[in-house]
Amino acid sequence: MEILPATSMNAKDWNHFVENNYPPVGAFMQTFEWGTFQKDLGRKISRQVVMDGKKILAIFTLVEFKLRLGLSYGYIPRGPVIAKGSSVEKTSALFETIRKWSKEKFPHLIFLRLEPPTLFSETFRQPGFSFPSHYIQPRYNAVVDLTRSEEEILTSFHSSTRSNIKRAEKRGVTVTIKKTLTDEDYTAFTEMMHDTILRNSGKNAYPGDVYFRYFLKTVPYTAYFGYHEGELASAHFVLFVGKTATYIYGASHTSHLNSKVDTYLHWTAMKDARKKHCEYYDLGGIDPKRWPSLTTYKRQYHGKEFEYLGNIDIPFRPFHYRIYSGARNIKVWLSKITSKK
Repeated sequence: MEILPATSMNAKDWNHFVENNYPPVGAFMQTFEWGTFQKDLGRKISRQVVMDGKKILAIFTLVEFKLRLGLSYGYIPRGPVIAKGSSVEKTSALFETIRKWSKEKFPHLIFLRLEPPTLFSETFRQPGFSFPSHYIQPRYNAVVDLTRSEEEILTSFHSSTRSNIKRAEKRGVTVTIKKTLTDEDYTAFTEMMHDTILRNSGKNAYPGDVYFRYFLKTVPYTAYFGYHEGELASAHFVLFVGKTATYIYGASHTSHLNSKVDTYLHWTAMKDARKKHCEYYDLGGIDPKRWPSLTTYKRQYHGKEFEYLGNIDIPFRPFHYRIYSGARNIKVWLSKITSKK
């Protein structure tokens, strides 16, 4: 088993492997375009292929994130992508291979962070792996099954969700689907973001302007703009990868919330995803402790809840890693205290 640079794989071949071997949640973070997006943001990336003889066992994009004092860490978001049907023994050997390879290849990094799309954890109980107390991507996602008819999907929703969809139709909500945004569209979206932040007591969960501009430039997205009585009320961004449509960002105007436009946008995106032969609609992360209201809302769609292992770290510099982890834990603790005030 060896790890090689993915120089022989073009974007089509890379995405084909991701789409055919990834579970329903999170595949977009290992697409070729997402790696390019990270590179456009000024981050160093490397695409790697894990070969088991003549067969590809796994692929992954490693992104380097800069810290203070000239330090960095590596991150494989929602990865590596492992070939379906791989045995427990193969999977265990894969991660041990990555551990040894990365330690030799990236001595300048403090640690390497993995997010394996699995619940298998015995390998990571061995020396050389660490389970941080926090995680970056959600460990739980709510996903609606789109293989059923529209009527069956709609009937499966909570009664209040079904009612909100009907209310939106009665209150004059319409939707425009966009593949690209004009400068005017983007300005309108940023205004809704600011409104959403104010509505959430000033808590900003959005990336910055540079991030969004490169995202819109590099990542293939579909935007759903919702209008209430002719006025822009909300916008959702959805990514289509393989058999999954993933809701990734959204914002809305507080003055139009009673129109139930957000629920209607999700329903519109689900119907659009079915037409594109998707089997899943990922509503995004849920966590009753971190996001109680949002979790309650997403669970009303009665989707399946997928669970993942979370972050797995491979420390390269134990001293610096302990300092980083301690500082990170303090930051999380302070944010919890602040949120309770």
